[in-house]
Amino acid sequence: MVGTYWYNDLWRASTNVQYLTTTPLGFELHHPLFDATILKQGAQLIAFQPKGKEPLFWSAERSTFQKGKAFRGGIPLCWPWFGKAGTPSHGFARISEWELISHEESEEGVQLIFELGDSAMTRALWPYAFSARLEMNLGRDVELCLHVNAETKSTAAFHTYLTCNDIHEVSVTGLGDVYMDALKGGVLCESTQSPLHVSHAVDRVYTKPELKTVLQEHAHRICITHENHSDIVVWNPWREGEATLSDMREGDYTKMLCIETARISKPLSCHDRLHVKIALV
Repeated sequence: MVGTYWYNDLWRASTNVQYLTTTPLGFELHHPLFDATILKQGAQLIAFQPKGKEPLFWSAERSTFQKGKAFRGGIPLCWPWFGKAGTPSHGFARISEWELISHEESEEGVQLIFELGDSAMTRALWPYAFSARLEMNLGRDVELCLHVNAETKSTAAFHTYLTCNDIHEVSVTGLGDVYMDALKGGVLCESTQSPLHVSHAVDRVYTKPELKTVLQEHAHRICITHENHSDIVVWNPWREGEATLSDMREGDYTKMLCIETARISKPLSCHDRLHVKIALV
């Protein structure tokens, strides 16, 4: 299954429920509707493949698991800040070990609920009390909902790495027409291209997005439904950016596109949430 190559001899599984298998690093799920792999670190879904269909997410084959180091692929959670607003980049949620507090199984899928609370480590990075809960519903599609209760505002993004066969053949609709271009110092721009065809490095925060975004590549179609978001981030490093990333091989940029449900221009407040649903259609 996609994403298991870097476990090597650590892959020692024991089945404790019908569909969920516990591993030293996280969980595998083998359900009649899908197969999936989840890390405890970051409560990160790194692989999801509906039965009889292509994998939904991309993961870097060179990315290896190390405690406290982000894994490139699937859906890393950027929180309590996005980008380089603090250290580490994109926050500490994706490199912290979350606790699985609940799971439910049915013929329609599996629900897992993870929690993360403040600790001496998190307070050294972000001096606020908080509790965060991530609900993950896996079935015919993927749904994630982040619930945040914190003493201060925070920013967040589901940094979703979607898979494609050739980025040159991909088009994206539902982004809106206004964005901040990080490659131009965050300048505000207005899009004149719809749908978006990625033909160079792109790092944009769309600030007036629609409720649904669609990635289309011939018959390959992924629909992302956003809820309670303020922004959509689109990122691909292209050839020149890929060369600076040690966990990406030559040509990997042609196999992925990040489309991220986010709260950046309008930060999350106390008792707030961010929700995304991703489906092959």
